[in-house]
Amino acid sequence: MAKKRKGTKQGGKHAHTTRDLPFQALQQAMAWIVNEDIFSELTLHGNITWKAGQLVILAVLWVWSDKGTLTGAFQHAKHLAQSMLGEVALTSYQGLTSALVGWTGALLPLIQRRLYGLMERIGGAYWRIDGWLPLAVDGSRITTPRTRSNEAEFSAAHYGEGRKARSRKKWKNKKRRSKRLSERVKPQIWLTLLWHMGLRMPWSWKTGPSTSSERGHFLEMLTTLVFPEKTLFCGDAGFVGYELWKTLHDAGHHFLIRVGANVQLLQSLGRARESQGLVYLWPKEVARKQQAPLVLRLIVLQGPRGAVYLVTNVLSTKALSDR
Repeated sequence: MAKKRKGTKQGGKHAHTTRDLPFQALQQAMAWIVNEDIFSELTLHGNITWKAGQLVILAVLWVWSDKGTLTGAFQHAKHLAQSMLGEVALTSYQGLTSALVGWTGALLPLIQRRLYGLMERIGGAYWRIDGWLPLAVDGSRITTPRTRSNEAEFSAAHYGEGRKARSRKKWKNKKRRSKRLSERVKPQIWLTLLWHMGLRMPWSWKTGPSTSSERGHFLEMLTTLVFPEKTLFCGDAGFVGYELWKTLHDAGHHFLIRVGANVQLLQSLGRARESQGLVYLWPKEVARKQQAPLVLRLIVLQGPRGAVYLVTNVLSTKALSDR
């Protein structure tokens, strides 16, 4: 009895192997997301021969390639782009990198707008929760290969030169004094991510060296991106503080932040119509400058390990219920 060939459609003229299926799915996804219409506002120089959509697809395939070198990944991406589109935007690795350096700033906002529109189109009930578009924000460090360029770009510039490190020779404890300083920290990228909580998809992000500030990244995204109406920014105890919350509030943004003992909240200041859960953030240095306190609402929930404390600048329980 003859065995059927695995991955073929018996009797079909267009038989294909299972290895073709991932490529076809990727080709369909690329065609769905990237088309030339989304770049209609973009004006290219007269001497440019590539199309914006072709360049984007080539760049994505290059980044996703599993080849061990950048040039090897480019050759792989060029082959895939040729198979997908029938032509390729650029034929050399140097040409691709030069185009990306010159045009990423103009292309990226248009691609983001396209992705946001598709997320809303397919999101359905997951796009908003009780009318709110929930975006979580958080930061994390990611170790990178210890190359010279990564060391220069991402390492802590003055590691081991701090006051405590320099004064070690004066320590009384000889055993601790003679102990070698720990090895220089490997180069790390600080990634701050905005994450759509309903769709569980990335929304936007910023990267920087290991000494970056997640709050700084967050504020930069707030000033450079346009967010849908009734976006609710949700964060942990790393995103607290009068200046950050005031910036959010003054810009018309809404937030829901977990707080702990590092935040001192006041009650019954009479600065607003008092109601249950109404609290104020008014640090002493802010009060000394005669700046107004922030009026907030405290939400206390019972978690598996005890009480969880959240604050929000959405004061109405009808607009944002505890549930």
